[in-house]
Amino acid sequence: MTDIALFSTTLLHTDNSRVIVPNRKIVGEILHNYGRVRQLNLSVGIAYGTDTALALDTVGTVLQQNPRVLKDPAPVIGIAELGDSCITLAIKHWVSVEDFVTAQAEVYQSVLARFHEKKIEIPGPRTVVRLVNNP
Repeated sequence: MTDIALFSTTLLHTDNSRVIVPNRKIVGEILHNYGRVRQLNLSVGIAYGTDTALALDTVGTVLQQNPRVLKDPAPVIGIAELGDSCITLAIKHWVSVEDFVTAQAEVYQSVLARFHEKKIEIPGPRTVVRLVNNP
């Protein structure tokens, strides 16, 4: 928040733009204040047949080595979904509000690099087509 005046409140958005809110819109409404930390909810797909323990351990190492990722509360990493063409891993970790955007990019970049190093495949969507009565 940068300014509270009689008729409006001026907020500074994370992209450095200013948001001016008429105070009549704020009074009596529910406001969500993130405070000092936010949780990032990232996901990445791995191929079926991948050693899931290796993939989960690799993501955990990436989070431990990133200085923007908070140790407390602890990150949560696990299998979120068994999809049609991949296993989706959930990566839920906490960062300070000012690191929210940067940390997301850094974690994705590091996960991608580590997966390439360890030959963990991130598959694209696949569809199997079978021809019936093909002469």
